[in-house]
Amino acid sequence: MSDHKLQSSPEYSTPFAPPAGAWPDREELTLDDGYVTGVFHHRPPSAGDLPPVLYLHGIQSHPGWFFASAGQLAANGHDVFQVTRRGSGANRSDRGHARSAGVILDDVRAAVRFVLERTGSRRLALVGVSWGGKLAAAWCASSQDTEAIASLTLLAPGIVPLIDVSPVTKLAIAMCLLFRPRTRFAIPLGSPELFTDNESMQEFLRSDELALHCATARFMYSSRCLDRLLSRGRSGRLTMPVTLILSTGDRIINSEATARSVMRLTGGRAEVISLSGAHTLEFQEDPSAFHRALLAACRK
Repeated sequence: MSDHKLQSSPEYSTPFAPPAGAWPDREELTLDDGYVTGVFHHRPPSAGDLPPVLYLHGIQSHPGWFFASAGQLAANGHDVFQVTRRGSGANRSDRGHARSAGVILDDVRAAVRFVLERTGSRRLALVGVSWGGKLAAAWCASSQDTEAIASLTLLAPGIVPLIDVSPVTKLAIAMCLLFRPRTRFAIPLGSPELFTDNESMQEFLRSDELALHCATARFMYSSRCLDRLLSRGRSGRLTMPVTLILSTGDRIINSEATARSVMRLTGGRAEVISLSGAHTLEFQEDPSAFHRALLAACRK
């Protein structure tokens, strides 16, 4: 992986060359409130009967971080759709902002609808990595539309973090909510070493101009609302097949506590897989074990 060079455009930045040079198509999704965001569509070599995949990225990341695994899924027969979260990645409008947790959850519903309409499928495999895993789990725990979800795969999901904003910052966020909701606060993930031990990937993270480093008070509060939704979710609420993939050297999330939370939400039915590496398994020198686990999870 160390010989891969940064590929970038106004729409994405990625350190990965896709399998067989199959760069994804960029499409557009208009969310329920009119916000327009980009969707990267990785197409399989030929049509088949495998479910399409909706792939949600993390709080600081964007789809380009995960082009390698998305490309591997596509190379193995899945249509893969990576939706850029509002205010992140190449989206410059309302940077780092969301009005409410409800809006963010509605965005997932719109993305699910988009994928099903684009592919003509009845069901899809939902994948969420890091903060996107928390969002995917929260949507499945709160939605009445989960019959469309064939499987849920959570990649080191940010359900129980090891890293959080300070108590002083929490107080400042609370004070800003009513009168200055767009005040921006640093996302406490500034060190590339938190994500990976791979030096070439650390260098990519340092130079990635599309990464999100600040979010508004309203977004931070919305993220807390997702936390509460999951912590209060009843046992067994997640009824679809769930795979939780954790990294043994994670410095961003509490893997043991996250596993307990997911097992409660699934009524003890989740498959838990632990792989060697830091938080972002995508950035391993050899991510093949991660790719195999992800592929198997999406085919449940």
